Amino acid sequence: MRRLLLVLATVSPTLPAVAQTCEDRSADFETQITLCDQAFQAADSSDSAAMALALKGEAQRMLGQLDEAAATLQQAIALSAANAWIWVELGNVRYDQGDVAGALAHYSAALATEDYISAWANRAEAWWQLREGQRCSDDADNALRLDPQYAYANEIKGRCLIDLGRAEEALSYFDTAIALAPGYQNAYRNKLAALAALGRPQDLVAVADEALRPGVVTASNPAIEEDILSRRLLALGEYAPPAQLAAEAAALLQRYPDSLAAANVQARALLADGKAAEADQVSQSLRRNPNGRRMEAAYHDTLARIDAALGRMDDAYANYDAALGLDPALSKTYARKLSELGFLPLSNTPAAVLTALRRCMDVKRTACVLPQ
Repeated sequence: MRRLLLVLATVSPTLPAVAQTCEDRSADFETQITLCDQAFQAADSSDSAAMALALKGEAQRMLGQLDEAAATLQQAIALSAANAWIWVELGNVRYDQGDVAGALAHYSAALATEDYISAWANRAEAWWQLREGQRCSDDADNALRLDPQYAYANEIKGRCLIDLGRAEEALSYFDTAIALAPGYQNAYRNKLAALAALGRPQDLVAVADEALRPGVVTASNPAIEEDILSRRLLALGEYAPPAQLAAEAAALLQRYPDSLAAANVQARALLADGKAAEADQVSQSLRRNPNGRRMEAAYHDTLARIDAALGRMDDAYANYDAALGLDPALSKTYARKLSELGFLPLSNTPAAVLTALRRCMDVKRTACVLPQ
């Protein structure tokens, strides 16, 4: 065997190298674009010309050349309007441009030509972005009808179910996605969202620790990793001692200086210590949120408590309103405390709780303190 290996090592350099073609989805997207231009010029049919353009458009999208990609793909569709994949790829460009409605329209156009799994799954993603939980779930079901082993379709189905208030059911879809694609970082992240919705902070921390364990996620996305760490810290805040929370927040800030979760934990600790003005300073990153990151209900809750402690009652009310908008389940917690203060809401609905909260703030001012 060793002698055969030596022979192969000797002759292999003389073998001709396999040239990249337009169809090769390699990391060398610039070369692919050039080759696809050549393939387009040499095409002997409208379908082959359309595919050359479509592959070029995909490479342009991967390079972030979104306007150019859109123009290329529209040219491809003009040549082959019945090609579902080209419609999906144009939808992906629109999605990357932040035009979710446009992406939705293109995925729908793809489905008008073919029962196409990527169109179903990607349209489910678009519905999820638009907070259309049932439509998201229905499209994910259609993707899974075509391939139950499609990890992405399982993951998006789980997200749809969380929005529909079926977080317990969602867990199995995230587990399936992870089993099908080990190290699926976004499936781990959204499994944490399901556990948070179910009020299981210790389980959430355990899953986060698994996702963060070396070797589990081999190609980590820093933004998703930070989100996992942030969700973990928020869950720790439900049961961990203050010293541990402070250490965890400091470690998160050292790794991700713009972490909103860490700022939230630090602000709450200062507020609990009676240092509202210092908490206000620490919470400025939450208020400004210059990068437009996702705000958790807990962040608005923290800001509301700081505002109330400093006598900014209108600001406090606005942040309590925002917290309830993100997590309506908080209304039960707020209703209980308002009842203790003598302002019993007519019901536990967010609207009724906010009405009682407004009365409480008008009468008691800074003494209208809701629980941490």
